Order: sequence, then C-alpha cells, then structure tokens
Amino acid sequence: MAKQLATEMAPPFVLVAHYFIAGAVFYTITSFLLPFYAGELSSFFLSPAIASLMHLYLLGFIMMIIFGAMYQLVPVVLEIPIFSKDFAYIQFYLFVAGIVVFTFALGIHGYIKLLPYGAMMMYISMLIFIANVFLTYRRIELWSITAKFILVSNIFLLIGVSIGFYMALDLIYGFGTDLVTMVTLHISATIVGYILMTIMGIGMILLPMFSLSHGFSEKSINLAFYMVIAGLVLFIGSIFVKIAAVKFAGVALISLSVVLALYQMWLIFKGRIRKQNDFWAKNMIASFFSLILSIAILAVAILQNSQKLYMLFGFMLFFGFFVFIIVGHIYKILPFLVWYQRYSPLVGKIKVPMLNDMVKEKVADIQFWITLVGVILCSVSILIKVESLFVVGALMMAVATLLVIYNIYYTLVYGLEELKRYEQEKKDGSN
Repeated sequence: MAKQLATEMAPPFVLVAHYFIAGAVFYTITSFLLPFYAGELSSFFLSPAIASLMHLYLLGFIMMIIFGAMYQLVPVVLEIPIFSKDFAYIQFYLFVAGIVVFTFALGIHGYIKLLPYGAMMMYISMLIFIANVFLTYRRIELWSITAKFILVSNIFLLIGVSIGFYMALDLIYGFGTDLVTMVTLHISATIVGYILMTIMGIGMILLPMFSLSHGFSEKSINLAFYMVIAGLVLFIGSIFVKIAAVKFAGVALISLSVVLALYQMWLIFKGRIRKQNDFWAKNMIASFFSLILSIAILAVAILQNSQKLYMLFGFMLFFGFFVFIIVGHIYKILPFLVWYQRYSPLVGKIKVPMLNDMVKEKVADIQFWITLVGVILCSVSILIKVESLFVVGALMMAVATLLVIYNIYYTLVYGLEELKRYEQEKKDGSN
C-alpha cells in the first residue's frame, strides 16, 4: 500500500489535510442546515434556496475532498510530482473564500450582487487546479485507465465551471440565455463528466488497495470509459439539436457506463482478501446501492417529468452515494497518510500502530448506521411529502457528521503525546 498511496512523488501531507479538514467542516455545516430546508420539498428542485445548499455541499464537501485526493493520487498514478504545490495552496484559500461568498449571495437574495465575485474566485481557483493537472500530464509516460479518466474528467470540469461562471454573470447582467439549458449543461459536465468520471477512475486505485483484491479483469471499466464519454457528448449535443433520440441514446450510454463501472467494482469487491464487512466495506456497499437507486429514480423521473422524483434522485445521489463513498474512503486514506508521515520513519525503532488503531471503529460503525437511517427517512419523506420526517432524518445525518469530525480529529492527533515522549527520551539519551 505504501508504494501505491504515498510515495516521494506525493505532496506534503499538510496540503492534503487542508482539503480534507475543510471538506469535513463544510459537510458538517451543510448537514446542520439541511433540516431547515424541509419546507423546500414541494418546490422546484432547482430553486435558488436548494441551489445555494447544493453548491455549498457540492463545492465545499465533495469537490474539496476530491481536490485533496487528487493532489495525493495524481503524482502516484502518473509517477511524477504535481507541477506546483504553491498553486495548490493558492487554489485552496481562493476556493474557500469563493464558496463562502458565492453560496451566501445565492442563498440570501439581498446580497445577490456579490454572486459574480464569489463565482470569479471559484472559477479562478478551479482554473488553477485544472492547469496544475494539465501541466503535470506533460511528463506522463504511463497511461493507465485511471490516468485517462482523470485527464478527460478535468476537460469536462473546465467546460462545467466555465458554464457555471457564465450563468452567475447572467443572473446579474441578464444576457438572455435559456437558464434551463445552461443548468443542464452545467450539471451534466460537472456531476457526470467530472465527479462521476473521477470516482470511476480513482476507484480503480483505491478499491483494490483497501480490499487487497488483485487479478481481476479491467474490460468493464475500459468499456465504461468510452461509453460515458460518448454518452456525455450525445447528451450535450442533444441539448442543441433538440432530437429526443439523441438525448435518449446519451442517457442510455451514460447509464450503461455506470452499470459497467459498478460491475467492475463488484468484481474487485468480490475478489477481496478482507472478507469481513468493516465500516469501509459497509460504506462501499451502501454507496453502490444508492447509486443504483439514483439511476432507477432518475429514469422514472424523466419518463414522468416528476419534480418530486427529481428531488429524490438528487438527494439520493448527493447524500447517499457521495456521502457513503467519500466518508468511507476518508476513514482509509487519512489514517494511512498520517501513519506514513508520522510512523514510517520509526518502523523498527519503536512499536508502531496498525492503521485500524488510528480510527475509532465503533464510532465509525455507529456513524454509518445513523447516516443510513437518516438517508432512508429523508428519502421516504420526499416521496410522501412529510416535512417533520425529513427534519428527523436530516438531524440524524447532522449528528452523524459530528462523529465523522471526531474520527478525523482522533486520527490527526493519534500518538502525538507518545511521539513527543519518544523524541524527548531520544534527546535526553543523546545528552
């Protein structure tokens, strides 16, 4: 695992920690705001209030964690160092400031004029990230399937965030653009083109690593790679040519690509050496089921043109699939990076902990079940439109985020006192 996740090519741990800690904080803030949005269950699923919350969640939690993971994984996958660590720090602070200004302006109408400024900060920060990735790719020699996914996903990210920045300006200056068309382009390029493709790609590194699975075929994920690109191109093209058959073909190809990716993940999961369903395995299983349900709900929503089902699809995707797969991997990635930085130089000198020692497994397990029940309650409440049930489910999810924060803190401070004593004893011994 050391060779795969942390090498001399990887950036300093403190850089990745910036993104992971900020992502966890934004996740907690969003979760505690969620109960107050129970009254939005019957509204348009792309209302300004919901758009504000979703951007806070998408940008502050999901994108922040992905950016942090990418700075760790891109050098490892490509076997070359990231182009500029300084760019990564600049991006982080600019991104945080942009998120705060943008979501505040979008959520509180009286401050809507601040929207372009927040959008500009985020846009510049994402351009810095994309440039950092592209410049790193200049020296690539090994084109693995993960490397291909990351490159193409960043092209779609560039398209998605450019459209998003344009829409932010349009809301203020009124360019007369069809908002629904632009939102559709923005969502398809960002959610499917960047986030989903990135998860597919890095899943081929992280899942085999944490499950100790090997010897599996990669035919499914390779086919999924080309299918999702073709599907996105057709779907985006259908927005302009307005041919239903082209749109249907695009959606079908994207759906098939997700099915193939899930099949690939199942092959990896089935061949795992660690058969016990620990907190990581439970999160992975829940994330896979959430994604399958999301696709099924979206298909029905399109056929029935149901706002309620669109709302349920968005909730299941954002607070089901994304939460389970991201939180599950935080519990694996963060302890290893802390261990690698703190203990790898001390192997053979002192007794070093196991990775599982650096996570409170009972806390992680309780957090998983509370989150799962909360997601189920909120999903049912969206279907039957019972606001009180949504509040209960959302509050459960909010409490669960505190347990995630606790585990992150526990991992970050793990063994510090013992290491201080060891350094002091070593210093006293040398004297």
